[in-house]
Amino acid sequence: MSRFGIFAWTAPSPVTLLALLLPALAHAQADYPNTSAMGSMVDRNAAWYRQCLRVQHVEPPARELPSPAAVHKLRQCGAENRYYDTRARAGATPADWEQVRHCAYAESDATVLMMLYANGYGVSRNYDLAVKYACSLPAAPAEMDGRVAHLNERMLHHESQPFDQCDDITSGLMGGQCAAIQDRLDSRERGAKLAALMKAWQPPQQAAAAKVQQALEQFASHRADHETDMSGTLRAALAIEAHGVELDLFAHDVQDAEKGKLPRYTEQQYQQLDKKLNQVYQRLMQQPQKEGEQGFGYGTVTKEGVRLTQRAWLAYRDAWVALGAARYPSVAPHAWKALLTQRRIEQLEELGS
Repeated sequence: MSRFGIFAWTAPSPVTLLALLLPALAHAQADYPNTSAMGSMVDRNAAWYRQCLRVQHVEPPARELPSPAAVHKLRQCGAENRYYDTRARAGATPADWEQVRHCAYAESDATVLMMLYANGYGVSRNYDLAVKYACSLPAAPAEMDGRVAHLNERMLHHESQPFDQCDDITSGLMGGQCAAIQDRLDSRERGAKLAALMKAWQPPQQAAAAKVQQALEQFASHRADHETDMSGTLRAALAIEAHGVELDLFAHDVQDAEKGKLPRYTEQQYQQLDKKLNQVYQRLMQQPQKEGEQGFGYGTVTKEGVRLTQRAWLAYRDAWVALGAARYPSVAPHAWKALLTQRRIEQLEELGS
């Protein structure tokens, strides 16, 4: 007798296997469609709701499911990151996509499974499955409606552009999540380009570059945390964007410098810009504020936040000057200062407008 009782164990059916491998998805399907983010706004007569019910019992082919051993091995494998990294990789193979799919099943990641089946990455395109996984995601009614309708439109018109979870977002929460996804991809691409540019640099130059990037990260983080209005629903996306803009500017400056496009400001121009910067900064610090408040009318941005960011900017500026001296000795220090000062003036003027 087996430890399970008098009945002999038999191989599970594909549907049973799916439930065994995907406990989270199986649980989600108990409340299918997933209306957990809708509160009382669920319209069971809506087109999206009827479409979800239509595909409720669609299951993936058993051959596309990972083995139980693979599921155990792939726990915490990072399905979403794997998906976007594979999509960005030139010449991704079916085996690469199989790893993504198995990881998504192991983590019960309905978002990644939706995109895989909608795009046919490593599998035959299956819009019914894509819709089912879309219906398993927590979403606001407008987002769910738009996503399901989009998938059905793709099935009818065979769109060539890749389908993505961020195509139909309507909420600030998803806006932040999608901004984070794009920022991660941009960061990888930016880092690869800078590494290739700096690979042949002399050790002192690479050391100076590392110090600039450390100071840049501090400044960019302060721009995101202290000089971005965090009062709206898109606050996360705006903060991520503000951070990424500074990193992009640095990368572009290095790329331009390596091509010989160097700043050519005069000492007099720098002195004029430095004077203007001080005037703009002092004007901000002197703006009246409401009683009991630290800000000056620009959402959640405070004078103390601007003060902290300004200090971080000064450290970044000085680190850039040191890098310039090490890598581009023909450029006078005031030229680098002028370039960065002009940008900082524009940032502060925007806060005071």
